Amino acid sequence: MKKDILIIGQGIAGTSLAFSLLERGHKVQIIDDGHKTSSSKVAAGMWNPASFKKLSLGWKAAEQVAIAEAFYTKTEQTLGAEFYHPIRLYRIFPDQHSANEWDEKSAQKEFASILSPEIGAPLKDVKAPFGYGIVEQAGWCDLPTYLDAAAHYFQENKILIKDKFEPTQLEMREDYFFYNEKKYDRVILSVGYMNQAIPYFEDIPIYPNKGQVLTVKFEDYREEKILNYGNFLLPVGDEKYRLGATYEFNDPNPEPTVETRDKLLEKLTTVLPSHTPQILEHKAGYRPTVPDRKPTIGEHHSIPHLYLFNGFGSKGVMYVPYCLPYLIDLLENNTPVPAELNLYRFRK
Repeated sequence: MKKDILIIGQGIAGTSLAFSLLERGHKVQIIDDGHKTSSSKVAAGMWNPASFKKLSLGWKAAEQVAIAEAFYTKTEQTLGAEFYHPIRLYRIFPDQHSANEWDEKSAQKEFASILSPEIGAPLKDVKAPFGYGIVEQAGWCDLPTYLDAAAHYFQENKILIKDKFEPTQLEMREDYFFYNEKKYDRVILSVGYMNQAIPYFEDIPIYPNKGQVLTVKFEDYREEKILNYGNFLLPVGDEKYRLGATYEFNDPNPEPTVETRDKLLEKLTTVLPSHTPQILEHKAGYRPTVPDRKPTIGEHHSIPHLYLFNGFGSKGVMYVPYCLPYLIDLLENNTPVPAELNLYRFRK
C-alpha cells in the first residue's frame, strides 16, 4: 500500500530517500530549512572505497560503488543535471612501508578491481619520494549541484517546504501523524548533525564532526586527478580544486578558522612545493558521525511509523544509496534492518 510520507531534512540522505520513495509510488513531502553548516552543503562529496590508515577496503565498499553509480546516474537523468564524477585517486605514499603494503595488497584478488599497482613514472610537479598507487573506483559527487537541482525539482512538484521543522506541531495518533494540519502515514528524520537537537532520537549517538574545506585555484597547476596525501586535492572543474578536509570533534564554533586554513595549506606544500594556491572560498560544516562509523537506521522503539535515516558521516555519497533499500523494506514490509545498522545497536 502506498503511503503519505513526511521527510525531515533535504541533505543527501533525505533527498536520495525522497527519490527512491517517489519511484516506488509513495507520496512524499519534505521539510528543510536550508541549514548552511550541514555537511551536505559543505562537503567535497568525494568517494573512495579504500581506507589508507591501515590499507583495506571500506565496509561493503565494492557493493557500494556499484550501487552508488547506478543511483546517481539515474538521478542525473531525472534532474537533467550532471553531478556524478568518477575520477582516479592517486595515493601519495608517506613512507616505504605504505608503498610495500600497496604492492602486496594490490596483487590480491579482493583489491584487484580497485587498487592499481604502484606506478613508476613521476607525477608532474608532485613530490612523492616513496611513489604512489592508484584507486580506480573513486570520484566525487557535486553535492551543491545535486541538492539544488533536487530542491528545484521538489519545489516544482510541490514536494519541498522550505521551513524549520517544529516538533511541537507533530501530532501523533494511533496509526498516523498530523503536521501543519496535514495527515501522514510515516515520518522519517534525516537531519544530520542536528539529530540531538530534535526530540525522538536524541539518545542515538550521532555526534557533530566539524570539517573544513578550501576552494582554491592555481596559476599553473592543471591536473584532473585526485591527490590523497593524508588530506586531498580534488579537481572540481573550471580550474578549481577542493582542498581538505579536517576532522574536528567537540568544536562548537561553526565558522572556518585561520589556524585550520594555514594547516591545510602547509600540508599541501609537502606534495606541491612549487605551487601556491589562491584561496577562493573557505567553508566549515558538521558531519553526523557515529562511534562505529556506520549509519543508524530504524523505527522508534515506542512511536510506531517514526523512523531515523542518519549517521552517514564522511561516507554519505557511498553509504546512502546502499542503505536506502533497508529503510524502504522496513517501511513497506516491516523487514528488520541488519543488526550492524540498527539505530539501537549501542544499547546495553
